[in-house]
Amino acid sequence: MTPERIEAIGEQLRDKITSKFTASTFLAGFALTVLTGQASFLWQAKDAIPPIFSLAVASVAAAFCLFIFAVIRLDELTMPKLFWEPPHWTSTDLPADDVSLSYSDLWQLKKTMVRIWVSLTIPATVITSVAVVITFLPNTITAVLPLQFRAGRLSTFVLVAVFSLAAIIYARRTNRPFTPD
Repeated sequence: MTPERIEAIGEQLRDKITSKFTASTFLAGFALTVLTGQASFLWQAKDAIPPIFSLAVASVAAAFCLFIFAVIRLDELTMPKLFWEPPHWTSTDLPADDVSLSYSDLWQLKKTMVRIWVSLTIPATVITSVAVVITFLPNTITAVLPLQFRAGRLSTFVLVAVFSLAAIIYARRTNRPFTPD
């Protein structure tokens, strides 16, 4: 395959990565909108809130963290090869002639894009969807669930912190920064 053909395929792949980046950004915005609505409800609540609502808020916060992580990792994939890590040159040197994409680079970029999408964006979308459904469940349904704590602002904040931290740890362990072989 000629270097020109590889570069052309690389541009198509970058377009696909950009579309995944855009979709993840849109979904992050949706999750943030849901989270803002949940926070508004939580702030205005006079009585104890259902524990399941606190779990839904924490889940959306965790999903938002996953979306942001996906956006960052997908953005890294659109970086020109000249700037990939580890750098093979310093900014004071002229770059080597290997700054064009290779056939193996294409497959590695595609594999990384799919991994990010499957391990971050799709789970975050599912988590957000389930949390939105839970948010709108009537209190009569959630009252029969065997949750043994009274939820309030503080407990919701603690759950948000714990779930968000768990999402960040998961994202960092499953999606390291892109480094070519």
